[in-house]
Amino acid sequence: MFRYQNDVLSVVQGPQSVAVADLVGQDPAYIYDLDGIIERYQFVAQSFENKASVHFAMKANNNPKILKALAKAGCGVDVVSGGELKRALECGFAANKIVFSGVGKTEKEIEQALKAGVFQINLESSPELQRVIQLTLKLKPSTKPRLAIRVNPDVNPETHPNIKTGFRDNKFGLDFEEIPELLKIFEQNKSLVSLVGLTLHIGSQIREASPFFEAIDKTLKLYKEIEKKGFFLETFDVGGGFGIDYSQPGLDGKPKLVQTFMAEEKAYEEYTAHIMKKLKSEVKQILTEPGRFIVGHFGVLVSEIQYIKRTPYKSFAILNSGMNHLMRPALYEAYHHISPLNWSPTSAQEKFDIVGPICESTDVFGFDRYLPKDIKQGDHLAIFDAGAYGAVMANDYNLHALPVETVVSKGKVI
Repeated sequence: MFRYQNDVLSVVQGPQSVAVADLVGQDPAYIYDLDGIIERYQFVAQSFENKASVHFAMKANNNPKILKALAKAGCGVDVVSGGELKRALECGFAANKIVFSGVGKTEKEIEQALKAGVFQINLESSPELQRVIQLTLKLKPSTKPRLAIRVNPDVNPETHPNIKTGFRDNKFGLDFEEIPELLKIFEQNKSLVSLVGLTLHIGSQIREASPFFEAIDKTLKLYKEIEKKGFFLETFDVGGGFGIDYSQPGLDGKPKLVQTFMAEEKAYEEYTAHIMKKLKSEVKQILTEPGRFIVGHFGVLVSEIQYIKRTPYKSFAILNSGMNHLMRPALYEAYHHISPLNWSPTSAQEKFDIVGPICESTDVFGFDRYLPKDIKQGDHLAIFDAGAYGAVMANDYNLHALPVETVVSKGKVI
């Protein structure tokens, strides 16, 4: 966990700790708390009474060291591209622990999945099913492909419009009225492919549980209807998307990390308890695909201040990291708490816009943020809760170098 010890931001892992300042140089760097990530995965599994198959959504964070540790801990993985599938196998995930999702799978990617013998391919359309059947005929894999239908339950959760995925206007999944046509295709090709389940995913960073429950109720009704038609379903994938709290600074400006974790985990336990009560006696196997909830809090992006620029209108802290390294503020207007590596509780505060070097007006990490008035060029700032959708979305726009990624376990860099 990232905590201030004697006003110094540190990675605290049981009795071991290391100051974040000792892990960074001049270049921007993502720092990850691997022990915290594994503990969060274990919490998720235990919340489902260890009766659900947890598949980490690699789209949230694809750092190989993190993936290898999750695989070793017994976690499965959800991938959405051939590149992610390749990395999953390289990092030690067995094929029977891999679920392949994604709305635009190419022929090459489906061939990869069929040759690898992944646990489940989540279908997004009728043409995709036809493509899987054609490739199965061509490749004649040793095991019959296990396919699930991603349904669109037409649920409109309260989250940013850019990360809603379960509403009728979104490109993802199949509307319920399209299912009968797919069932006909499955029936005609039952010697080639198996329909093993249904899957849903209504969006990301959803803090209210009720949209999940509405989607599950709708999908469970469909699940039972399909079973009545003679299909032997095994899996019910509740997806991921459960959000984390990005905006919990304390009264002194420090993030309330411990309090935030406790409140989140209580909410998650209530969410999983409802799912287990609803599904465990109705379906053979529950799958879940958390990403952000497992890794989000356990990464910080650390950047060096290049200039303190004061104008008659406002003050700026200009960093050597920008929207090219963490896109969430520019893309989703997302909030991330930002504070210095060394805390000075007695220093006077001043408002700053915290910005990057990129030639875009949207290159802003935070508007009107309070920092110590004596903050200066060469000091470092930590951007919190950057473990999910941070480095995976980084790019070299303006040909700036990508950030360094450093993974810490038991107080040491691994």
